[in-house]
Amino acid sequence: MAKLTGIDWQSKLPVCGSHVATNDDATANKVEFDTGFPAASVFIVQVFRAGVDIGTDLKASLTAGVLAVEDGSTYKITADDVINWIVF
Repeated sequence: MAKLTGIDWQSKLPVCGSHVATNDDATANKVEFDTGFPAASVFIVQVFRAGVDIGTDLKASLTAGVLAVEDGSTYKITADDVINWIVF
């Protein structure tokens, strides 16, 4: 486990967010989050629909601090899905 010490300790803190999907997100089949953390290399995404974790088949990728969550083979982004994410 990396220690959060030294002059750059803030650059090691995770960034996280939560988003309720809209009809536009569902139509686009994709949601992108500019995390503001271009050095991030690891992410976790969890999707809830009606209070149930359903995000097992989604596609997610992280490029230059932009996290993309997309439809999978069975998961389709739906309005009111709650997408929780964290990058570090």
